[in-house]
Formats: sequence, C-alpha cells, structure tokens
Amino acid sequence: MKKSLISILMLLPFVVAAQKSYTITGKLSALNVPAKAYLVTLQGDRFKETDSVVIKNGQFQFTGKVEQPQSAIIAVKRLPGTGKQSDNLSFYLENSKITLTGKDSIKTATVTGSVSDREDRELSELITPFTERIMKIQREFIKGDHGVVEGKTLEQRKEAQDSLNSYVKQIKNIQVKFVESHPNSFMGLYTFNTAVLGSHFDSAEVKPLFYKFSSQLQSSSLGKLALDRILANEKRAVGVKILDFSQTDIDGKPFNIKSLRGKYVFLDFWASWCYWCRAENPHVLKAYEQLKDRNLEIVSVSFDESKAAWENAVKQDKLPWLQVSDLKGMKVRDGLAAMLDIKAIPQNLLINPEGLIIATNLRGEDLPAKLSKLIK
Repeated sequence: MKKSLISILMLLPFVVAAQKSYTITGKLSALNVPAKAYLVTLQGDRFKETDSVVIKNGQFQFTGKVEQPQSAIIAVKRLPGTGKQSDNLSFYLENSKITLTGKDSIKTATVTGSVSDREDRELSELITPFTERIMKIQREFIKGDHGVVEGKTLEQRKEAQDSLNSYVKQIKNIQVKFVESHPNSFMGLYTFNTAVLGSHFDSAEVKPLFYKFSSQLQSSSLGKLALDRILANEKRAVGVKILDFSQTDIDGKPFNIKSLRGKYVFLDFWASWCYWCRAENPHVLKAYEQLKDRNLEIVSVSFDESKAAWENAVKQDKLPWLQVSDLKGMKVRDGLAAMLDIKAIPQNLLINPEGLIIATNLRGEDLPAKLSKLIK
C-alpha cells in the first residue's frame, strides 16, 4: 500500500503537467434567479466573449484550452427585472480545474485551482498597501489634468514626491523578489515582463534574471517576447553605437541619423499627445539656445500618427530644431519604437560624434548643464 501511494505521488507532477485544457466550475449557492454566465478572454489586444452558458441551480461550467495563462473575466448577467443584472470577476485562466465559489454574486467568489491566479493575488496583497498610499498622495496633491492642488507649499510637495518615489521603489523591490523566487512560474515571468521590464530598464541588469527562468518558460511566447525586449533595449544602452535609422522630416524630406556623424546629437523621443514630453520641451529649447554652437544637434523623433497634430505641437512649442517621424506611433512592430523597445516617453539619448550613445534620459531644468558637461 505504501509503495503504491509513493508511486502515485511520483506520477502526480506528470498528471498535472498533462492537463492540456481547463474546466471552470461556478457554484453560486444563493443565486436563485434566471441568469447566464459569460467567459470573456483576451483575444489579440481586446477582451471578447469566448463562451456563455445558462446558470442552473446556481451552477455553470466552461471547458476549453489556452496556450498560456491569461487574464479572463467571468460575467454573470441576470434577466431584466430580477434585481442586480450583472457583476463580474477577473482572474487568471490556465489549463487546470478551476472552481469559483460564492453566494449570490460572482464578484466576491473565491477562486481555487489556478496557480497563476493564486500567485497573482499573493503578489497583489504585498503591493496593495503601497499603491493605496500612492493613491492617497495623488488625491491630495493632484487635481484634474496634472494640476497641482493650491495651498501646498514647495516643501510639502517635495516631501510628497519623496514619499511617492519611496513607495514606487518598494513596490519594485517586492516585484523583483517575487520574480527571483518564482523561476518556474508563469506569473514570475509575467511580472518580469510587466514590472522588471517596465518603461525603463537596464538590459545588463535584467538579462541574468531572465536566464534564471526555466528553459520551458524562456522558450514560451512570453519568454521570447521578454528576450526580444532585452535585445532591443541593448540597442540604446550607453556604449552602444546608435541604430542606423531613417525617418522623414516635417517638410517631407528623408533623414538618416548617419548624416549627423561627427556631431553630438541629442535624440529626443516625444509625441504631441504626451503631457510630460511637452512639459520637457522648454528645457530642451533652453539647452538648444545655449549649446547649438558647440557642435550639438537636436533631433526630435515624434511617435505621433497624425501629421497635423505633430505639426501643431511643433508650432505651439516653437521648436526650431530638426523634427522627424515615421507617423507609425508606438505600437507598430516595424516602427522605431519597437526596434528600440521604447514603451514610454519622454526618453532621450545623447550620441557622441562617433555615433556611440554616451548618456540616456537627461531631463529637467538643469538639462543644459548636464549636456554641457558631456559635450567636449
């Protein structure tokens, strides 16, 4: 009997690994009105209805399969005139036996059976206290479209900003530790993609962490995406020669970055719709006026998709230097943003006369001074 039990336990991992489909069982013990359940999954870049079923005696079931764990939603819709008509629950769907247990609402149901969902909730519990503090500060200090609430002193604002920076750093530390402790977990890889590989990261720092994941995760579609981002990021790292790229200037003429070889080039990535980019433009303009005679060229690369919006922003902000764009935005796979793994703006690179990147993300009121120190 003992040997038999050991044999079963040894086989268990293979049984779990063989689970190639999912079964979602919903149990709402107090739901006693006519209703339907809908399964909504991420298809491409949009959530779409995947399946639906009538709820009988508070129970429903969905079956199917997914290529990898993904965010999903179960929505319960009651017939008109039967009280609250709909509510929903977000969870991570994977190929396993998942049970959703609740009373009369799916929103408060307990999810069991999904490892990815359990790990996501565990991580969320660690992060939530810090996100709540961040939201509290934002409510107190920010009003409307990035407007600062009146009545706050400069010292209070600085203290609030320091607190925000501290909370963001602590969240990042929690996420990194989670990734390090989950090398065989999809959620570990997912957190690596969304948090460690955020809008700004150092490829040299994150690459060793990526190679700690299992070979199976590394070769997954999400793993390949992560590696592609790391390799693209290396193309704009300090010490690397700038990628040879061509764009079209605002007058419709072709431009190639090689044409500026022999000069320092401040390559500024922005867009007309980017508030913080527009807020940086006065600092870039100041640097241009002070350093344009010191072998420095400024090139602004717009990630706009509308030429009219791009042209209007250039005129409004009075930007006299070279303006270029392929008008492909930031999502097109063959666009410059994808080639350089630029996921957020503003960003910038300082390139020396030999075409090597010597600094990244220089900004703020002291931009002229920062550039002056680097230009020989």
